[in-house]
Amino acid sequence: MNMLKTHSVATEQADTYRVYWSNSSHRVGGVLKVRINAPIEDKHIAAELAAMRHLLEVKGVLGNKLIGNAGTQLIVSLGAIRKLHRSQSDKAHLACYAKFLTTRFAGCALTVDKDTRWFTGTQQEAVEDLLVSGPVRETLNIAGVGEVEITQHVLARFTDRFLAATAPDKAAQAAWKKLNQIAADGSVREVVRNSLWNAAKYMREGRQEGRYFLNAKRNLVLVVTDNPREGKRLVTTYPATSQFQALAA
Repeated sequence: MNMLKTHSVATEQADTYRVYWSNSSHRVGGVLKVRINAPIEDKHIAAELAAMRHLLEVKGVLGNKLIGNAGTQLIVSLGAIRKLHRSQSDKAHLACYAKFLTTRFAGCALTVDKDTRWFTGTQQEAVEDLLVSGPVRETLNIAGVGEVEITQHVLARFTDRFLAATAPDKAAQAAWKKLNQIAADGSVREVVRNSLWNAAKYMREGRQEGRYFLNAKRNLVLVVTDNPREGKRLVTTYPATSQFQALAA
């Protein structure tokens, strides 16, 4: 079983925390010195979240292509992180820092352990600095578009529509993997929606219609919005109807 264990400790420096980590049951893996340079509350929670994401996605301490599943154990020092992972937290300001836990690593088992004996007294000469200026978006790559943010809502709807028969403990991993494959496929091309009524509806509501990308092999449409605040975001996926087919933009 893959395992990542983290424990955050405040330092004498303002907004700076030491996050000890291990991917082994018998030794400390290292220490991250995390400085939160963002104007948010609960910076100690954001620090441990940022350290976890850095270790999993940047350093790849459990593997460079890891997708979280029931065989990956995450052990944290803060109960608030468990609530964020379960989408049961009232700390909405931290949800953006926990997106990796509700998307790519949603299928992981996550527990809380406040014991400090596993790293107390250890000598760590190499301490890696990590500056956190804000949350990092969780993205997938759509062919011809580039990096597009993906949300827990989109993954949940994709699972409901296309993976209903998948075992619950494997659904999150399967959804992330399959949606990434669909988005990156070479058959994906931008199409237009042949519906004047739909365009008028968006105009009446003061919204901008999204862009549509068709995976021709699976006959599946991916809808992407783009605005200055959020950037490109995948908002939904659904089977293509005749109004999309062979309508190259």
